[in-house]
Amino acid sequence: MHYGTAILAICFFLYAISSKRLSLTVFTGPLVFATLGWILGPAGLGFADLSAGERVTDIELITLLLEGTLVLVLFTDAMGTNITRWREQTTLPGRLLGVGLPLTMMAGWGLALLLFSNLSLWEAGLIAIILAPTDAALGQAVISNPRVPQRIRQALNIESGLNDGLALPVFFVVLETAQASEASLGAGSLIREIVSQVFIAAAVGVAVGWLAARLIMWTADRDWMAPAWSKVAMLAVALGAWVFGDGLGGSGFLAAWIAGLIIGRELREAQPGIGDFAEDTSHVLTLLSFFVFGAFVLGDVIDGITWQVALYAVLSLTAIRILPVAVAMIGSGLKSQSVLYLGWFGPRGLASIILVATIVEESELAGSETIALVMAATVGLSIYAHGASAWWGSNWYADWYESQGDDAAELPESDEVSHVPVSRRFGHIEEPPS
Repeated sequence: MHYGTAILAICFFLYAISSKRLSLTVFTGPLVFATLGWILGPAGLGFADLSAGERVTDIELITLLLEGTLVLVLFTDAMGTNITRWREQTTLPGRLLGVGLPLTMMAGWGLALLLFSNLSLWEAGLIAIILAPTDAALGQAVISNPRVPQRIRQALNIESGLNDGLALPVFFVVLETAQASEASLGAGSLIREIVSQVFIAAAVGVAVGWLAARLIMWTADRDWMAPAWSKVAMLAVALGAWVFGDGLGGSGFLAAWIAGLIIGRELREAQPGIGDFAEDTSHVLTLLSFFVFGAFVLGDVIDGITWQVALYAVLSLTAIRILPVAVAMIGSGLKSQSVLYLGWFGPRGLASIILVATIVEESELAGSETIALVMAATVGLSIYAHGASAWWGSNWYADWYESQGDDAAELPESDEVSHVPVSRRFGHIEEPPS
């Protein structure tokens, strides 16, 4: 694996020095590193492989990498989302999250039941829930292109930042129900497990986020904290919420997401830029995770894909996403071009990969292999379809918007909204101040 590591380091360097230029092309970070993993992995040149003697250790390290990445992504995305302002100034994120997300889950659940007869009711639900959240990192130009109306970009940004965390409680409820159903556990045991996963995690997330924010503000007022270390502290808060949440019997992922919401609300204005280091770290880990996905998952997708899996992947990225978004936007006044833009650019990525790799496959469900295959096919298709269409699609939509001329100012798409910074994990280019 040493040659693979050396090649990976070189590719990281080359990507870093050309990252701004690449952000204006179809070569998104996830697309580049997933493809690189595919080429170097067992299905390609074989430089990145898990040898028999090192397999257990390597798998443990990969699992730790994936879990740590999701923790930081959940924490930093939640921390960077200003839930107070978007609730006051625009309804689009609320429509996407409150209507579009549940409808996407229900539509995906029904399709999974129809296509996969070997899955139980609850296992089919897991596929739908795992593939419902979006990951804007797969199509960064969609959010970072300044020609696109800010209201539309803001809606997609907030949706991507919050839908992972909102889907997590539903995921754990359905997962525990699936496991209880297969193990014939009683309702009492099921309820206790669900309560521990969700409510303990929520309590830990609130406590860790609030206490950390209070301590940071207290030490900052007394000039005890060096600016650089205030940013490092965010890593400790995210990891602390994760470890305490898991250790006390809850979901560490959910605890980290809630801690990010709390600490972001408390510190966003008092400590601007405090989450930058954690976001930059999550960006590097995200690309490594897509490399792992390409190396050890994509090859298996090609070998095991069936027409049912392929059909589900295509419909998951099209009808199952676009139709619920269209329903959610009824009454919003948005033009069909805007609805299509919001609907198509709902890529599936990191959360889907990690929830399957670290939780579902360890749950020993009878249908875990099918769940993993459907996830991998859908995310793999999304990496290339959304990555290749992001820059072209954002400019196509911007061309339409600008073609409206003076009438554009009267469109709902042009409504003024508060500025919502795009996550640094998306590799965006900062807009010049207006």
